[in-house]
Amino acid sequence: MSPNKNPKVIKYCVITSTTAIVLIFISLIPVSKKAFYWNKCFKKTFQWIDKNEIELKNWDKASKESIAVAVCNGAVYEPEFKTK
Repeated sequence: MSPNKNPKVIKYCVITSTTAIVLIFISLIPVSKKAFYWNKCFKKTFQWIDKNEIELKNWDKASKESIAVAVCNGAVYEPEFKTK
């Protein structure tokens, strides 16, 4: 085995692992953006429910959070009125 082979293998491993880490970080960017906007939606929706929704004043925090999660996940839709 040649003595020059070890540094080449180490260099190859460093380059490969660095490239893999960079690609993983790049792939996480869209996920982190979605998480940021979802958290923002959750906070604003929860605050709005807690402050403005009179019918839900007596509900506990977990129930209000559950509704906020449903809204931010798209499970609650604004009603569409049918016109004749």
